Amino acid sequence: MKTAMQDTSIAAYHGLPVKTLKTQSDRICEIVERYHGWLGGNISLKEIQSIHRRNYGDIELSTVSARVNGLVAAKRLERLEGTRKCSVTGVNIHPLKPVEKLQ
Repeated sequence: MKTAMQDTSIAAYHGLPVKTLKTQSDRICEIVERYHGWLGGNISLKEIQSIHRRNYGDIELSTVSARVNGLVAAKRLERLEGTRKCSVTGVNIHPLKPVEKLQ
């Protein structure tokens, strides 16, 4: 069953220019690559959101999550099996790290 909110969210997502989606993904990937060593070699969604707010402006957590899921599927980021406490929320999370590039 769909609700009006789901329809508008889907319409808004499909209405975003491809360049905007790419830019968000690239920014998030850059954040993970740059800051992953900050907390033991990995980073949480809320930590990404916090860094994005400081460096690029506000971004919804759902947007971070969607872009991260795409980056994981594209094998640009890896979600770790182990957990740790998020420095922002204190909740146990499965952190992310960049996929190591072959030299």
